Amino acid sequence: MGSLVIGLPVIIATLAIGIIDLSAKSMKGHFKNHHIGILTIMAMMVPVSSIIWTLTLANGLWGFIGYLLLFGTISAIFALPGLIMAIIAKKKNSTVIVRRIFMKKTVYVVFAVILALAFTACASDPAPVSAPAPASVTPASGLDALSMAIRGVSDYLNDTIPGGSMVVFMNVQSDFEQLSDFIIDELLANAVNDRVFTVVDRRQLDVIRAEQNLQLSGEVDDETALSVGRFLGAQMIVSGRIASLGGHYRLTIRALEVETARLQGQYNQNIGTVATIGALMGGGTRAAQAPVQRAAQAPAQPPAQQAVQVPAQQAAQAPAARPVVVIEGETLAERLEWLQANATNDTVYSIVLTADESIIPQTLAFPRARNITINLRGDGTERVISLPGSGTIFTVEAGVTLTLGNGVTLQGRAGNIASLVVVNARGGVIMNDGARIIGNTSSGSGGGVTVNEHGTFAMLGREIYGNTSARGGTWGEGGGGVFVNRGGRFAMAGGIIHNNTASASNGRGGGVLVRDAEFRMGGGEISGNTAPSTVSFNNGMGGGVAVVSWNASASFSMNGGEIFGNTASDGAGVFVNGTNIRTATTTFTMTDGEISGNTASRNGGGVYLRLQTTFTKTGGIIHGMVGTANDNRARDSGHAVISFSPRRYRNTTAGPSVRMNSATAGAAGGWEN
Repeated sequence: MGSLVIGLPVIIATLAIGIIDLSAKSMKGHFKNHHIGILTIMAMMVPVSSIIWTLTLANGLWGFIGYLLLFGTISAIFALPGLIMAIIAKKKNSTVIVRRIFMKKTVYVVFAVILALAFTACASDPAPVSAPAPASVTPASGLDALSMAIRGVSDYLNDTIPGGSMVVFMNVQSDFEQLSDFIIDELLANAVNDRVFTVVDRRQLDVIRAEQNLQLSGEVDDETALSVGRFLGAQMIVSGRIASLGGHYRLTIRALEVETARLQGQYNQNIGTVATIGALMGGGTRAAQAPVQRAAQAPAQPPAQQAVQVPAQQAAQAPAARPVVVIEGETLAERLEWLQANATNDTVYSIVLTADESIIPQTLAFPRARNITINLRGDGTERVISLPGSGTIFTVEAGVTLTLGNGVTLQGRAGNIASLVVVNARGGVIMNDGARIIGNTSSGSGGGVTVNEHGTFAMLGREIYGNTSARGGTWGEGGGGVFVNRGGRFAMAGGIIHNNTASASNGRGGGVLVRDAEFRMGGGEISGNTAPSTVSFNNGMGGGVAVVSWNASASFSMNGGEIFGNTASDGAGVFVNGTNIRTATTTFTMTDGEISGNTASRNGGGVYLRLQTTFTKTGGIIHGMVGTANDNRARDSGHAVISFSPRRYRNTTAGPSVRMNSATAGAAGGWEN
């Protein structure tokens, strides 16, 4: 600033002297118009000089050299008015001496201004020397620094993870949940916008987190992460941590391949202390594990007085973690009644069954609370929940996640009118290892479980067995084990869906029916299920899995597991049927797993593709007819795979190296005709 105070007055004084001098000596008024031109030039010089001075101050010697080159050009331009005025003077019969005097004065003024600006530049403060970063910077700078680091992570992942992979962004461990949320959200947004790979919907991951009490900011070991990845049908898990190291932060992100548990890549980035991180830490809460609160046993009191809530003071100290409340009481019905009256936001409720129980249909909906998780498990002995009459045992509504844990069996009944479990919009059910849904016959679709629009069902274990859907229909009714209805989502990572039946003559999906919905299979098995096996057209399709589009898109992705020993008329293993609606797609994508030992009484022992479908196979095995116990068999055609339109088939085994594509004809598409 000192150089500015010295330099600008010199410039102004020089301009004034030049103007006065020209005015006094310019041939007694012959060049009045030229005086105006000089004044205009001088007025322009002042802001230009200020700009040049600023550049010089910011860039030191190189700025000054650049300034001289730039202003030399400007000076030449400024000399033009003098030449023009000289020509005008010539036309007015001025003498050569007069013209020379005028041009000299013009050059004098310009040169004087250059000297004054040079003096200003030389007197400028030197360019600032880099100094250690301050403890905090402005929020905008902090945001840029952190976002640039996250952008670098995204670019690295785009280069490292194979294109088209299914990726789960698991967690970023830190001491503050808000900081972890911010990083995960930015990584998700970048991935979605970059479109290099497919990102698992965070809502599906939230269902898993709720059940396992995992946090975005918490530590998740590789074994747990891989289990979640397999469950969601992902090929890659992304996780990491951010930690303070003295005066900066270190961000580490890892990509783990689900199938092989191999570390695909790791990215490390140091980040200076920035305001955004400080704000997320200072304005947030430290991540912590929630203590489990157990209700005191008091038989003389009703369940509503037995459950113990997390104290408000304690919740305030660790609000980042979800409190866990163990509800104790005499019966399941009493404890669910208490929960209806006392449920609070963002809470996990645990119920341990100590006896077999028969209960009337229960609707798990809490209008005054949100984000509720109910963990239901046995006490070490298998406990059976049954119905005294017809209906659904559990209907799960929005904002509620029901976890069926070890030792819980939901027992159905013959002649029932509904599924044993129904998941409605924004509700969720998780079926852990040790849970069973068995023995129900429904007059509607979905013998065991029905997942409706925007509902989520996740199966990790044990079994869905011996259920029947007695409903048939031209465009897709059935689902002996599981019925995934329009917009619903079903993810299977383990367990067995077996010996279920779509019993109507035109029923579909003995094991699983997916209608205008989504099914991802990353593990487990679908076996021994039946859709009617007849020789009539349009009957009994999809013994193991049926995927049909009616009014919207439907998809089935198989990334692991086995589909074997199922029977149907067409598509004993998998049946896929599309629609003529242009906005709807029907897809079956197979990257791993095995389809074997299925039997069709008509076509498509392994897979049957009917109309308007897209099928791609990049891995896994679909057995054909080669004379082994694993053979898929069809009476007419397509032991392994058949496409109805256009007519294509494959009768021999399509092993892991055989790629198939419904859109490509001949051997290039994996077909044998």
